[in-house]
Amino acid sequence: MYYSLINGDTMNIQLHNELEYSKRMRNNLILSDVLHEIPTKITHSLILAIDSYRNNNYYQSKQSRINNLPNTTEIVNSVIAIILSSKRPKPIQGVATELGMTLGYRNQINAVKTGAEILSICHGKLYDIKLNDDSTEIVPKYKLQRDSIDRLNVLQYLPPMLQKPNDWISNTDGGWLWERKSIILGKGTHHFKLQAYDALNLLQSVAWTIDIPTYTNFVNTNDAMDNDQFERVIRDYFGKPFYFVWRYDKRGRSYSSGYDLNLQSNEYGKALLSLFNKQVVTNLDNLKIAIAGHAGQDKLTWSERINWFNQQLNLDVDTFDEPILGSKAIQAYLDSKKGIPTGYTMSIDATASGLQVMSALSGCKITAKACNMVNTGNREDIYQAVTDKMNVLLDVSQQVTRSDVKKPVMTTFYNSEANPKETFTEPQLEAFYASLDDTLPGALDVMEAINEYWDFDSDVHMWTLPDGHVAKVPVTEMTNIRIEVDELNHRTFTYRYNKQQPSKNYRSLVANIVHSVDGYVAREMVRRCHTLKIQLIHIHDCFVFSPDHLQTVCQTYREILAEIANSDLLSDILSEIAGNYVPVTKHSTDLAKEILNSEYMLS
Repeated sequence: MYYSLINGDTMNIQLHNELEYSKRMRNNLILSDVLHEIPTKITHSLILAIDSYRNNNYYQSKQSRINNLPNTTEIVNSVIAIILSSKRPKPIQGVATELGMTLGYRNQINAVKTGAEILSICHGKLYDIKLNDDSTEIVPKYKLQRDSIDRLNVLQYLPPMLQKPNDWISNTDGGWLWERKSIILGKGTHHFKLQAYDALNLLQSVAWTIDIPTYTNFVNTNDAMDNDQFERVIRDYFGKPFYFVWRYDKRGRSYSSGYDLNLQSNEYGKALLSLFNKQVVTNLDNLKIAIAGHAGQDKLTWSERINWFNQQLNLDVDTFDEPILGSKAIQAYLDSKKGIPTGYTMSIDATASGLQVMSALSGCKITAKACNMVNTGNREDIYQAVTDKMNVLLDVSQQVTRSDVKKPVMTTFYNSEANPKETFTEPQLEAFYASLDDTLPGALDVMEAINEYWDFDSDVHMWTLPDGHVAKVPVTEMTNIRIEVDELNHRTFTYRYNKQQPSKNYRSLVANIVHSVDGYVAREMVRRCHTLKIQLIHIHDCFVFSPDHLQTVCQTYREILAEIANSDLLSDILSEIAGNYVPVTKHSTDLAKEILNSEYMLS
């Protein structure tokens, strides 16, 4: 009975939080605040204007749009809520689109047209329409009460859950108790093809808590965050276990849902989170490796990082690349030496995960060597390797640095030509591509193969990963159209929107496929570590876990990439996209053996 009472109380608090923070509550909040203050004659005039609008006779397409309107009361309430949600003038494009979508129009053009027409026939009492030379603005005439404004400011993103989230059982059912969102992030991306529910459910089962020393000793450095709301969430969650809802993007990469508290945050935000179920770390060398990493020594080998730590007479965190996380790691080390449990989590990144995936798909040992998939005894740095090769080819006046090279390398293999051209001079650009041919031939071959199978006649590309998860990626292009509003003396404005349609812009497919495989790797890491009783979460290719498990996590990652190297995964994906069998010739058939013996794939 005791536990039932606690769980029931927690559920009630969680439901209250969802109602408190959900954006779905905005309209109700505004209406309850102002409806009694708005003169009856204004509300009545809105009703009359909308009734007249919807009862007129129009040309067929317009009539069809208007026939789909909800009842007049709902329209009036939506107009009031949307207009008064902001006290500042706003361009008609955004307000009209929001109004149209709120009234149930899923087609963006129908939404913005209908919304603009309704705004036009209702202006003058609740708001004015300001006709500028180059814009049309909606100017509210009423203001919300101060407490309502404060409540609206709360309606940002839902905070973490105070109880374990509901398991995902379909693409629309899971996560929160009351809030309903698609399992797939992004506008226009929802579908009902299979998603890997099990991996998300495992991620959602990890309990977190606020790290008291971080909150006490350090200042919140996230300037983009509302500090009052942050403090309110901290107060409500302090000392309690909480959980994140996890969802996928269209490629299958996992994201935690949160704002004030979020795993995908800056250094302070990450340090603020600790595992609720604390452990005594027994492998102190792994903590030494973690501390060295926070100090900026992550390019050293494992043994060099341990030696670096052992040689430090004093650890000055002010000199660290990550002083907040470094302080937390040092405290975890001191606690563990005394047998005190810690909630500190170590994180370890793949060295160029996209290139590692492309190496495995192509079987290319040269590319694999450059990104630490072949053991050389050293911790290889792909960006430095390209830098060095370029500088051999360039004269003294044209020399480049690692920082110059990093972004062009990263973007090139996602089909970007713009960034290298912006970064380098002509001689440097020539040396850059020559160095890539020499260093990363397998990645270049994968990119070329994927580009060949872009379907120019399709507005969506879809493929299945080895765990059954379906990546469904709409093909969209930004489009401008002119919207003419008859009810506003034929005033026009430009509406810019993403239109799903076939496209000749094939460049996105490489990134989408590589990211989908990267997402599959992360899901497998979660599953296999769970089987080994390891709580692991991830931020894309960065894996987060208790320090005792470093070696097991690295071995698990090697095994997954070796399996991909032994598979025909690229052929399978391209065949599904093309609708017929697509053979892919690999550079070698025994890369998997090399992968299993590598040391620094995660480092």
